Amino acid sequence: MPSLEQRLDRTAGILAGFVLKAAAAGLVAMTLAIAWQVFARYVLNDSSPWSEAAALIVMVCFVLLAAAAGVHEKFHLGFRWLVSMLPIRLRRTVFVSGQALIMAFGVGMAVNGMALVDYTATHVIPVLGISRSVAYWPFVVCGVLMALFALVNSVALLLGRRDADPWS
Repeated sequence: MPSLEQRLDRTAGILAGFVLKAAAAGLVAMTLAIAWQVFARYVLNDSSPWSEAAALIVMVCFVLLAAAAGVHEKFHLGFRWLVSMLPIRLRRTVFVSGQALIMAFGVGMAVNGMALVDYTATHVIPVLGISRSVAYWPFVVCGVLMALFALVNSVALLLGRRDADPWS
């Protein structure tokens, strides 16, 4: 029977895969909205008022989703060349410290994103007719995902479920 940590790691992997697929779908949706905008403007000679605002919201969603998945896959920015010169134990310490910073950033992003959601809940995006808070929900969701994925990465390394070199 798999341990709790192994189930959490597997669940995080499945969630990260879903997040990447959602980000890819968002990229396609944004591309279609922009293509429609170009077609409407230059072929129909009638700009579509909703497409630019919708594309912008979708772009925020897929960029943040991809960033959260990048935390799981360890694609985020770092100084790997410099860290690779350190002894393995120090490398692990640097990795876990970095994951702790990512967790703090994710929690901060989620908390402040929720404050923006609350603040803008009654504001309406005129061309879409929806609450402005829709544009800030991705910060909440992706902040939570970043914190979760960083926690899973750290726990897996500390319990020895990952290779000794965390970036391998």
